[in-house]
Parts: sequence; C-alpha cells; structure tokens
Amino acid sequence: MYFTDNLGEAYVEITEKNVRRSLKVNSKAYKLLLHKRFYSATGKPVSPEALKQAAYHFESIATFEGKKRELSRRVALAKDGRIVYDLADSQSGAVLIGPNGCRAYKNGPSIFHRTTNTAPQVWPDFDEAHDPLKLLSKHFRTQLKQDLFLLAVYIVSCFIPEMPHPLLVLAGEKGAAKSTSMRMIRAIVDPARTGLLSMPNSTDNLGIILSNNYMPGFDNLDSLSSERSDLLCMAATGGSIAKRRLYTDDEEVILQLKRCVMLNGINIVVTRSDLLDRSIVIEFKRIPPSERKDEGEVWDAFRQDLPQILGSCLLLLSKAMAIFPQVELAEKPRMADFAKWGYAIAEAMGKPGQLFLKAYSENQQQASQEILHNNPVAAALLKLMEDRREWESSPTALYTALQDVCMRNAIRISGRNWPESPNALTRRMNNLRSNLEQAGLFFESRKTGDRKVIITNEHYKPESSLSLKKKRRGK
Repeated sequence: MYFTDNLGEAYVEITEKNVRRSLKVNSKAYKLLLHKRFYSATGKPVSPEALKQAAYHFESIATFEGKKRELSRRVALAKDGRIVYDLADSQSGAVLIGPNGCRAYKNGPSIFHRTTNTAPQVWPDFDEAHDPLKLLSKHFRTQLKQDLFLLAVYIVSCFIPEMPHPLLVLAGEKGAAKSTSMRMIRAIVDPARTGLLSMPNSTDNLGIILSNNYMPGFDNLDSLSSERSDLLCMAATGGSIAKRRLYTDDEEVILQLKRCVMLNGINIVVTRSDLLDRSIVIEFKRIPPSERKDEGEVWDAFRQDLPQILGSCLLLLSKAMAIFPQVELAEKPRMADFAKWGYAIAEAMGKPGQLFLKAYSENQQQASQEILHNNPVAAALLKLMEDRREWESSPTALYTALQDVCMRNAIRISGRNWPESPNALTRRMNNLRSNLEQAGLFFESRKTGDRKVIITNEHYKPESSLSLKKKRRGK
C-alpha cells in the first residue's frame, strides 16, 4: 500500500512474516527490498536505472493515488486519545497507554517512521508495581535529591507525543557519568544504535538530526552558537524548517521539529535566556574512585532493571492521564504544557503536584543565576546596580560605565560574550532580560528624542546600600 505522510513524502506499507512496517519509497531500504524481490523472481539482479525508474513510478502512485497518513517517531497519539509507544522490534511490538492501564502487543500499527538509528526497545515489565524513583536512584547520581525527582518526571513526560518538551541539560565535572547517564535516559525512552551524537557544524545537518531522532542527545559541548540555540528552541516548542532536497534543484524538503533534546557538558552550555527558559538543568555528582565500576558491569545492572524502569514509567503515565484533565495551574510558567503534565505525573507518583512546580521553578532560578554569574554583561550590570535604585543614561554612557565596572572588578570583557559597541550592548541585555528580571533588574530603552536606557533595581534597599558604603570605607 502506497501513501504519503503529513508532509507529502511518499511511503509504502509492507508486510513480511506477518509484521507490518512503513518505508520511504526513495529510501535505500525499500530499493534493496525491490532488488531482492526482483532477484528472487527472475534470478537476475535489477539494473540501477530500472530500479530508479521503479521507485520513481511508485512515488507517483503514492503521491497521486495514495491516502494521507500521519507518521510519528517512537510515540504517537491514537484517535481515541490513548498513546501508542513503538517498541520497534522484529515483531513490530507496541504499547497502548491509556488512563485505564497499559497493554503491550505484537504487530502494532504502521504509523511510525523508523530511521537507521532507531533501535528496538525491551518489552516493559507490568507484572508488579515498581517505584520509578527507587529504580532510577540506582543508576543516576544527581547533586540534589529534588533533581532526581525532576529527572523522573521529565523521563515520564517524554512518552507524551505532540507536546513541547524542555531541553534536558546535564552538567557536572569530569567523572560525573554525564555521557553514560544520557545514554541510559535515551535507552529508556528512545533506544538508538548511536546513543550520543556530536553537534554538527551546519544548521542544516542539525535540522536533519533533530528530524530523524525523537530523543537526540548531544555529547560534551562547550558552547552553543546563536543559530543552534534558535534551532534547539524550535525543537523544544515545535516548528518546521525548509531545506533544499538537492543542491541541483530548488525543491524544498520540510522538516518538522518537536523533540526531546538532551545536551551535556562540564559547564551549563545553555547561555541564552530564551533557550534556558525551555530547559531543565540537572547537575551530576563526580563518582569517587572507590565506587567506580567497569562499564560492562554498569550496563549489565541497568539492562537488568530496564524492563521494570520502562514498565513503571508507562504505568505512571497511565495514572497521570487519568489525573491530567482535573489539573488547573494558578500560574503557568514558560513551558506550560510540561508544567501541567509534570503536576499530574507527580500526583501519580503519590507526591504533591505543588512539590514538582516548586522544584521546577527553583531549577530554572538556579540555572538563571549561573548564567548571570558567568555572563560578563549580566555580572557588570548587577555590580553597577547593587547600590542604586535607578540608572538613566545613553547607551554609550552605560557601555562606558560597564567597562569601568569590569576593570575595577576584574570581570573579563574580551571574547564573544562582551558586546563590541553600545548598540550591541542593548541587544545583549534584551537576550538576558528574563534572567535580569529574576534578579530584580528591569530596563527599558526609550527611542524618542535622545536615546536613553533606564534600569531599575527592584531589590534595592537604602539601608543595605548605606551599610555597604560603610563597609567599603572601613567603618
């Protein structure tokens, strides 16, 4: 059966050994299948030109005669509102998750597109109830106990399709098992033949990786360019990008992005406030030498627990699906859908939903403080305003004042994080706006008449300023 997906790409549904799956008509896998069937029927190999013509013919049938079908990566939403999770194994297994429970079965619906990086998942263990926090605590060493709670909620939320998901940012010093932890998280949600990926140099290649992987994980990053940050923002909340199909023509390919993205690095690699607002930052402990294990031993223990971990996560999601319709949040953060689902998942765990909201809010505040501390513009602004209620000047005067603050306080102003001009300064401040506002600094730029920048410190207290000045004078 030939059909097209929601973006107009041609597919074929094939059945082998009573197992159905969908392949792109122009894919290498389908062309190899055509070649195999031709050889089985004739005893001769098919010529490359004939194979190309056959694929082109079948593509036209799919385009003009086939029906449209929605294809998904790893998880999909059924028509009745239940969730379908693709096990992607040789039996085309799937799990149906609804508010009344979970059921794993063979020969699931051919509504999933699997790439060469898609790996099969284990069958979940639903036989007895397991505490997901207890299971995860055996394999993940977070700095804070509440971060393990956040991580558990995040992992369960990744089984929810068509929802914006925060980026998961793992940080920690060398030897904190960040890469291993990321591989394990992906093994729970979206097993892959290559669990970790390097950040590509071009945004086109990044777009392809994001499109082809439900849960891409980028390893050992030092920094992110503004272009990559923008694309990762789109991947978190959803969007589409267009790229040329071939360099020899002007035909476009549309890539839809709404993914569960993971990043790791020694430091927090997310430095732009718009991406930070869409992130959860989890810091991991360094493993002491006395507790280190061989990699094989670590993975053997994890794989032994994986069916129980997967089963407990899916059962938890089932319970959360029953709770979710009753959840109403008084205040909604940036990732409002994730916050609402996180509340329901926490309640399904037997913990107060408000506990999750508190942990999520504190996580974002701590990450914001880290950015303010490491960004020279933010650090200089906080230093400038620590004993002032208000600052009003031209952008040039503010730029000069901040340079003076940096010189007096040994704040490094060389490198890409320091603006090269007053105009660039206001743009950098706009990028940091939400972080500065959390620290109590609010600013506006007036463009009528002489251009002015007005900064207000809402945390300013005259008595604290007076005691600070006395301390500086040695009184």
